[in-house]
This record gives sequence, C-alpha cells and structure tokens, in this order.
Amino acid sequence: MKYGIESTLERMMEDLKLAGYSPATVKTYHAAARSFLRHASKPSNRLTHKDVRHYMLHLTEAKYSSSTINQHHFAIRFLFRDVLKKKAFLMEQRLHKRPKRVPIVLAREEVDKLFEAATDLRYQTIWMTLYSSGLRLSEVTRLRVSDIDSKAMRILVRNGKGQKDRYTVLSQSLLEHLRTYWKVYRPTEWLFYGRDRKHQPILRTLQKVFKEDKTRAGIRKHATPHSLRHSFATHSMEDGANLLYIRDLLGHRAIQSTLVYLKVTAEGINRLANPLDQLMKRQSEQESSK
Repeated sequence: MKYGIESTLERMMEDLKLAGYSPATVKTYHAAARSFLRHASKPSNRLTHKDVRHYMLHLTEAKYSSSTINQHHFAIRFLFRDVLKKKAFLMEQRLHKRPKRVPIVLAREEVDKLFEAATDLRYQTIWMTLYSSGLRLSEVTRLRVSDIDSKAMRILVRNGKGQKDRYTVLSQSLLEHLRTYWKVYRPTEWLFYGRDRKHQPILRTLQKVFKEDKTRAGIRKHATPHSLRHSFATHSMEDGANLLYIRDLLGHRAIQSTLVYLKVTAEGINRLANPLDQLMKRQSEQESSK
C-alpha cells in the first residue's frame, strides 16, 4: 500500500464505499481525512496518536463545533482502524463533549404563518411535509413519487439515518396538498426535484429559502428546516401520541433521543402550578376574605 495523501485518501474512499457508507458520509469523511493528513504533513504509515491529538487540539482552538469535531473523530477513527489497521486508536482518543440544548420548536401559530409566508408552492409543500411527517430535510430530498402510499396513508423513508428504511405518517391534509402540487409540477421520479425532474433539490437552497420564508413570516427564533421535525414531535406529544410511536416515526434508535421533547411540550410546562402565581393567588384570596 502507498502512503501518500492522495493514495491513502483513494484507498479510504474505496473502503468506505465497500463498507456501505452513504455518499454523504463518504464525502464528509473524505474531506475530514484530507484535512487531517495535510495538517499532519507526513506519510500515513508514520502517523501516531500524537498527530491525532495535535489535530483535535487545533480544531478545538479554532472554535469548531462539537458536532464537526466529532465528525472528524469518526473519520480519523475509520482511517486508523479500517485503512491503516491501527486499531489501538479507539482506546486513545475520546469524543468531544457536546453541549446539551433543547430543540427549537415553533408554536403552532408560527408554523401556520410560515406556510402562509411561502411564495412558492414547491417550498410550501416541502415545509408541510417536514412538519406533518417529522422527516429530516435530507430525507425529504430523497422522496420519490412512489414513496407516497395514499392507500395505507404512509410515506416510505428510504436510507434514513443509519441507512435504515422506515415508514412515517401521511396526513390527509398533506395528501390533498401533494395532489395540488403534483398537478402544477408533474414530478416523475423525485417528488421534490431541483433544477430539473432528474435531480434532487440542493440542501443549501432549501435552507436559504426557509430562512427567507421564516423572516417574511416574522419568526425571530433561530429556527431551521429541522425545527419543523422538532415541532412535529412536540405537537404530536402534546396531542397525546404515544412516545414509542413517535420514536418509530422519527426513526430514533434510542428512546432517550425522543424523550427530549418532553422538556419542551407547552402542555407540560403550562400544567405546572407556578409558585409565583400560587403566591399571588393566596394573597388575593386572603385580601378578599377580609
């Protein structure tokens, strides 16, 4: 095996594809490994854990996000373990601790305003699909016309996170809206296409349009298209949906990922007997009894 940067990266890309990683993961890992190898600036057979440590420190000091640092961690782990066959790396390097934040959830009124603010039927339909089915943005871009099952009222989600297929719910309102959308755009393969019917929409374009629609709707929250997935889960939970059912629709592997929505349900928060309100209530009752 050759140990130059390009030959190592070529071998890594082949191994990633053979291992069944998604095209997006292959691209991400390839870019991360290239960055690491250039930073180390030495043949890959001479790489040590010290090189990894210095690189991770470089990413941390450069203020990269925890998720980005951990992406690089997994890419380098694959490089060491599967390409260079240096398995001891797994015991040497720890993941970067990620800050725990509650998901950004839009109020129902804000979701309605977002739909109204959309000036393009295609994007409006995408936002409605995200909200009504709890899909990730990348999953929406991979939907095919044949994935919409109007008889069983469900949507087939192909190659979700972890390369797993699953079904999610198809609402009657969305189905009717999709029929209107189909009459206008006539999709053939991809349900939501990009520059032409043969190409999927570009994620960056969808994120840009969402930001524009959000601003037009007067929503000041730091929301993204993923917030519609959060809103689906939270509002479904508020309406009494079973937690395990929501987990399956979202495609979560662990129930802990779904439990986070219990922290942000408005119903749960509003049920709390606030101590200040209780204090004011008692004072009012005492004064009225005098």
